[in-house]
Amino acid sequence: MSRVYYVDTSRTTNGKRRRKLHCVYDGQKIIKIRKLTKLRNAVEIYIDSLFPEIYDEVLELLERGVKVYILKDLRVLKKLRLQNNLRKSDEVDAQLLSMIPRDGFRLLTINEIKFKMKMRPLINKYEKIVRWRATLKKLLSQGFDYNFRESIRLMENDCERISREIIRELADNDVYREACKLLGVKDSVELAILTIELPLHLPMTRLKGLLGFTPDKNKGRYNHRLKKHVAALATNLYINAKRCISFSDIAEIADRLPKEKAIYGIQLMILKSLRKAYLLMANPTG
Repeated sequence: MSRVYYVDTSRTTNGKRRRKLHCVYDGQKIIKIRKLTKLRNAVEIYIDSLFPEIYDEVLELLERGVKVYILKDLRVLKKLRLQNNLRKSDEVDAQLLSMIPRDGFRLLTINEIKFKMKMRPLINKYEKIVRWRATLKKLLSQGFDYNFRESIRLMENDCERISREIIRELADNDVYREACKLLGVKDSVELAILTIELPLHLPMTRLKGLLGFTPDKNKGRYNHRLKKHVAALATNLYINAKRCISFSDIAEIADRLPKEKAIYGIQLMILKSLRKAYLLMANPTG
C-alpha cells in the first residue's frame, strides 16, 4: 500500500559519533529510522530540512519515483507548536508537518540534488586549498621558508581556477544573482558557496544561531566552516569599501565603525541579503 511520510530529518544519523535517527510520522504512529530509503511503499515524503549528509538518500528516493517535498519556511512549525501549546521535539515536529498544507512545501528534483552533490567535491577542494595556503603563509611569516612561495603561488592559481568553476555553475542561479545585486558585487566564490550550502529556508533567527551571530555565539555550537566563508566575504567587502569612494551601505558601515565591528556588521548584512534574495525568488510576487 502506498504511504505518505512526514520526517524530522537528522544530519547525524550515519555519523560515527553522535547519532540521531530520522523521526518519522506515518499518519498513525512515530517510527525512527537510520535511512530515508528504508521507508517502505513511500509515494510522498515531506521533510523539514535538507542536509548534505542525506543528499544520497534523497536522490535514491527521487530516482525511484518517490516525491520528496521540503518545508519552505520552518517558522510554520514554530507557529503550530505555539498554537497547540506543544514543546519542541522531533516527535512533535514530525506530526506537525502533517498539519501543514501542501503549498507550504516545495518539491525537490533530481537535478537539484545532483547539482548539490556535484558541487560538494569542488567546495571541499576549494576549502582545503584556502586552509593550506593560510598555513603556509603563516609559517612563511614566522621565518620558515622551504620554497613555500612557489607552493603558495601554485595554490593561488588552483584556487582561482576552482573559484571560476564554482561561480560558473551558479551563473544562472536566481538567488545568487539577486544576492550579488543586493550586496553590489559582480561575482564572489564565497557568496556562491553560501548560496549553495546555507539552509536559507530557515528564518533569520535560526540562521544567526547556525553561524554564531548570537550574544553567546551559540556556546560555540555553530557551523564554523560556513562562518569562515561569511567572514572572508565580509573582510573582502570591507577592504574594497575602504579603498574606494562609495555611497553604499557597506561603505557607510566601514566608515562609521571600527574595523572589527564593521566587519561584524557586514557579515550580518551578507546573511540578510542572502535570506532576502531567497525569499524574493521563492515568492517573486510576494
